[in-house]
Amino acid sequence: MATIEELKPEFFPLVAEWLSNPAINQWLDGDWRGRSINSSLVAVTVRNRRNRLFLVRSDATPCGVVALADIEVADRLAMVWYLMGDAAFTGRGIISDALSQIVAFGFDELALECIYAWVMQNNTRSIRVLVKSGFRQMGCLRRSACFHGKQVDRIYFDSVRHL
Repeated sequence: MATIEELKPEFFPLVAEWLSNPAINQWLDGDWRGRSINSSLVAVTVRNRRNRLFLVRSDATPCGVVALADIEVADRLAMVWYLMGDAAFTGRGIISDALSQIVAFGFDELALECIYAWVMQNNTRSIRVLVKSGFRQMGCLRRSACFHGKQVDRIYFDSVRHL
């Protein structure tokens, strides 16, 4: 259904456009939320050795991003994040499929033991994606994210390597 590939420079402008979309970046952390993102910032993010970004395709059409961030090699830990850039592809399980692929990559290729994610409490779509992809809720930080001027909880999820 979905394929993922390392994010290449020719797709930096498209990803910057997606990250600049308020309907998308409202769910991201404060470094991205409410900002206009350019290709240079995407390039810097990709070059950071603690990040691995992948373009998501459905039927060969670029439609989203999945990424590992804050990769801790010594502790074998990383945070995953994702976005559906093209709303025409929502509701098809594409991001869930891509998320499962990047988790497998993290466990198999990077030898990670734990991959975690956080979502704002009101982001029910993202919660469904995580649960569908095998993540389990592990806790929350109360009032730790700002959503349209109101403090909301961050709900944390994790997935651990199964031997």
